[in-house]
Amino acid sequence: MESGGGGVNETSGEGVKVGSGGRLSRQLLMEVEKHSETLSELLADVRLTVQHHNTRSHGPFHVPSIDNLLRPHLQDHLYNQSLGQSDPSAITGSYDIPSENADALPKDKPVIIEISSDRPCVGKTQLLYHLACVTLLPESWNGINLDGKDGAVVFIDCDGRFDILRLMEMICHYLQSRLSLAIQYCESQLNSRDTEMQNPQVEDQDNDDIEEYLQLLTSIDSTHIVELTEYALTNLHVYQPTSPSELLEIISSLPGYLTSSQDHSSHDQALSLLLIDGISAFYWLERSTPSNPATLNQAFSDDLPTEPPKPQLSLQSRYEKVTSDLITISTRFGANIVITNIHIPTANHSNNHNGGGGGVNPAPPSYPRHLPACYTYSPRFLSARIILSLDIVAPFHADIELKNAWKERGMRMEVVGKAGVSAWVEGAGVRKGESRRDKAEGGWFWFRIGEEGVRFGAEDEEGV
Repeated sequence: MESGGGGVNETSGEGVKVGSGGRLSRQLLMEVEKHSETLSELLADVRLTVQHHNTRSHGPFHVPSIDNLLRPHLQDHLYNQSLGQSDPSAITGSYDIPSENADALPKDKPVIIEISSDRPCVGKTQLLYHLACVTLLPESWNGINLDGKDGAVVFIDCDGRFDILRLMEMICHYLQSRLSLAIQYCESQLNSRDTEMQNPQVEDQDNDDIEEYLQLLTSIDSTHIVELTEYALTNLHVYQPTSPSELLEIISSLPGYLTSSQDHSSHDQALSLLLIDGISAFYWLERSTPSNPATLNQAFSDDLPTEPPKPQLSLQSRYEKVTSDLITISTRFGANIVITNIHIPTANHSNNHNGGGGGVNPAPPSYPRHLPACYTYSPRFLSARIILSLDIVAPFHADIELKNAWKERGMRMEVVGKAGVSAWVEGAGVRKGESRRDKAEGGWFWFRIGEEGVRFGAEDEEGV
């Protein structure tokens, strides 16, 4: 992991991509070629089935719950961009999904997404960790399809709460869940072949090969998982700015650092994801600061100024520079950008959100509007928004009798256990206040945060 201070955590192991079972894996693949095509197809099917829902995700984030809902809004974003150009046909590419490949999104069209909520501790940072996990991991490992992107990640932590141990824990749990799913699938194949054996001679050979592959999978232990996790984290770069000027400097210097510096471990790795946690962290401080703080300090000082004060960027100019630099990074490197923000509720906005534990479609919440218009409403900047609302279970009524509360305790605990986070996905809009709420169908997803990390609705129901 590369830190903003320039220190590098030297972690050895190019070989951890293959793991200690790499030799056995290669030998197994050589044996596969000598046998029937049925086994080759089976092992290919194993690698496909290891991932959730037996479908390969090729969206911007390799997270189907998010990618599937982003598609219509990303198409709108291309149209929004065309409105700002004299020739709308200058916008090339499309987010339309060809009928023959409904899972694909164009890889050369990066997105800029804002994740917001109306209160802290809802799950924004945990969602960033999950996206970083998928981006850092390779596509496959020892024949197990991890559905990773094998890319570099830059994490700009404006809130000062980045937890490397939590991210490492989530990566390890993610790898363990994929490994467990692969083992379960191989075991189910062996059991089904035992009950449906038609050609004993061929089936016995196939079973031997499956058992050898299963032996490879069961030989992977926590040490191998930690090694792969440490290798993945060498492609993570963390910055922790302490002021708005430092944030702007970090963003402005990223292209040069990523392309010219040979000091970091992922200088030859493509930047795939830029995460900014807490874009509003310095906003209110900056608004309350005089336009030229140096002048204020000199007014209460007896010393004469030794040099003229440096010109200070206005709030509007600073955010214009930030958005412009982020667009440049996204376009130049083909990197997706995800930014977290917090919504400041007004008198007309209710803080309470009565979620249904993933079973009820919540009403669309409001998104933040306090940042300058160049950030909030520009058709060139945000591709879409994800707005999080914590599922809240209503407390007992004030006049409920104790015996009735005792009777309801079981049902209430069940509801509390199912509570999670509802996430509404909507387009950024062309004009102030415009949204896609009237067009998007099923524009929300649900997830829960646990010790193992982020688990999306369908995964949680299936116990994946």
